[in-house]
Amino acid sequence: MFRPTPPWRRVLKITALVCALSLTMTGCGVVNFLTNGSNVVDGVGRIPGGDFASLVTLPEGVVIDFPELLGPMMGPQVGGARVLMIGDSIMASTSSRYGNEICDTLTQLGWKVEVEAQTGSFVEFGLKVLGQRLEDGWDTAVVFLGTNYDGNQKNYEKKMRQIFEGLAPTPFVVLTTAMFKPRQQEVNDVIMKLASEFPNVTVLDWGAIAANNGLIGKDGIHLTADGRSVFAAAIARALEFAPTREGECLPIYFKSDAPVPNVMPDETVPVSTDTSTPDADELPIASTTLP
Repeated sequence: MFRPTPPWRRVLKITALVCALSLTMTGCGVVNFLTNGSNVVDGVGRIPGGDFASLVTLPEGVVIDFPELLGPMMGPQVGGARVLMIGDSIMASTSSRYGNEICDTLTQLGWKVEVEAQTGSFVEFGLKVLGQRLEDGWDTAVVFLGTNYDGNQKNYEKKMRQIFEGLAPTPFVVLTTAMFKPRQQEVNDVIMKLASEFPNVTVLDWGAIAANNGLIGKDGIHLTADGRSVFAAAIARALEFAPTREGECLPIYFKSDAPVPNVMPDETVPVSTDTSTPDADELPIASTTLP
């Protein structure tokens, strides 16, 4: 079936072209969904305005045609700014103990961000995080689990369903995984199936975004420096502005990383040693994310 290109989509592509052609334009690295003549897009939510475009930028020369979100943005739906991030080594590489792209980006939009992500984490890690952190109270969440997948689709669906049920009815974002192996399609099929059953869930298709050149490193799985910036920008798009403008990078509880040599970024921000946020039990280091 022929599906006409929505008018707002055409505007975004024109914006990207203008940015690529003009070397003098301010913010040429700005992601191409940030400018729009309309304030609302059906099925997506409020499109961020110019102030958003000045805050969420990409490295010079990086232009990404982001896929549409499957569901609304979080900001217009929630009454507070606390967001719980749950993920594996992909997300961990953007946390405060590595590149810090997530906090650097989302706090500018007013979010109070807790990044609970560890290398080598399978889907069970999400249940462990919820078991210790859910009661602290969250306005939204971002879930990215499935890079580490053992091929047991039934178990993956069972555990992801428990995560979805644990977060419901809170609106939250779930990411698909990159297609670095054919069986990752099983992971993404489960994510899409569950998202169709939970009306509070928005899907961010990271699998489609990761297919852009220059975002994935030599191991075929982990993010380059540009990839980490795009990852943070994509999540920013799904969250949009928080209801408040006082962003904060919250302490991390789960920070026991299994070794992933030569693919994690250099540590640039020291992890707090505050004893009020003890390390969680370390998960098995066996991981499909190892090169």
